[in-house]
Amino acid sequence: MFDSLSGPTRFLVTRLALVAVGAAVGLGLYALGTGVALAMLLAFATLVIGEAYLFAVGDGV
Repeated sequence: MFDSLSGPTRFLVTRLALVAVGAAVGLGLYALGTGVALAMLLAFATLVIGEAYLFAVGDGV
C-alpha cells in the first residue's frame, strides 16, 4: 500500500511516522521516570537519527 502513494504523500506519511515514533520515545522515557530534559533530548535524537537514515537511503530532501 505504501508503494501506491504518490511522492509527496509518501514523504508526508514517512515524516508523520517519524514524529509519532519520537513522541512515543519521549513519552515512554518520561513515564519511566527520567527527567523531562533527558526525555526531550532522546526524543529529538530519535527524530534526527530517523531523518539521517531517510536521507541516507534516498527518501530525504
